[in-house]
Amino acid sequence: MHAEDVRPAAAQPEDARPGDARGTAGNARADALPTTFRTELKSGSGLFGRPARAATLAFSPDSRLLALGGESPTVDLWEPREPRLLAQLAGHRPTKLVGTVQCVAFSPDGRLLASGGRDGTVRLWLAATGETVEVLGGFPGPVVRIAFSPTAPILAVADEHSVRLFDLGSRPALQCPVALPEGGVNALAFHADGSALAVALGGRERKGTHRIALVEPVGGRVVHALGDGDFLARSLAFSPDGAVFAAGLRKDELRLWDTRSWQPIGSLRVPSYSAFALAFSPHGVLGAACGDRVCMWDPATGELLASVKVPYVKNCAVGNVAFSADGRLMATCRTFAQVRVYATAAQAPGA
Repeated sequence: MHAEDVRPAAAQPEDARPGDARGTAGNARADALPTTFRTELKSGSGLFGRPARAATLAFSPDSRLLALGGESPTVDLWEPREPRLLAQLAGHRPTKLVGTVQCVAFSPDGRLLASGGRDGTVRLWLAATGETVEVLGGFPGPVVRIAFSPTAPILAVADEHSVRLFDLGSRPALQCPVALPEGGVNALAFHADGSALAVALGGRERKGTHRIALVEPVGGRVVHALGDGDFLARSLAFSPDGAVFAAGLRKDELRLWDTRSWQPIGSLRVPSYSAFALAFSPHGVLGAACGDRVCMWDPATGELLASVKVPYVKNCAVGNVAFSADGRLMATCRTFAQVRVYATAAQAPGA
């Protein structure tokens, strides 16, 4: 990657409107952010004989594994620093449509890896061995989002129109449907203490249903809603300390809330139509996959800390971003394109 592709920003952008955000990014330096290109991951067998292309990714809690899913029916496990392909977990039924594996996530203790597929199943794997523990089925359509509670053995699973909560402390896992208003499901995120699950609702064809529902993980009851029905969020994330909640709206805006009061505390403009994915680093830096780049902000001040341009792929926006738990690596990819791994300056090759 050329130096001009990474653009640290020393000054707050004019279109950032910070509020009383209590993030933990502090005075993050540009050289402490994972903005240095390290490697590109290529694996699997995709359409037309090319390498399989990714649509979803997740780091393990110990930062040693990076799970990828997408075009191929396998979930690929990488050692991201070498890089080295460690295993390909087969189980999801191949489909003719692009995107066999739609979502992946590790449990907080790193023992389990969950993958959701277009075949309407969630597969639970032992991350250490690749053994299948359980298959959760019965979904009427593709599984589009999954999220583990950070504090309890609960897995939230969304298909295109509903959300279910699974208690993984029992075998087979007990499930509880979430009583949601009408509308599609776009994103899921758990609060850092596990006290709430945020669900982004609404689709383009269902005007008036666009809002964010806050759900009690035990019982699946909606306890609060953000938005007035015209509030289409594409992506959601809670800060590591749980103090700040971020949503990427369909328009070119990120909105921030104080989770003590659920009052809006700031708004950030993104350089594209929508932020397709959000992730907080362990230090509280907010990363957004938007358009042709990943942008990183300090949510406490609204300062744009860095902007990393991802190489062009025709008709593919940057759709994913994830930070390793140690904050030293960032993985991103354009939707159904190759995954690129970035590192802090100290972790980059030759450093």
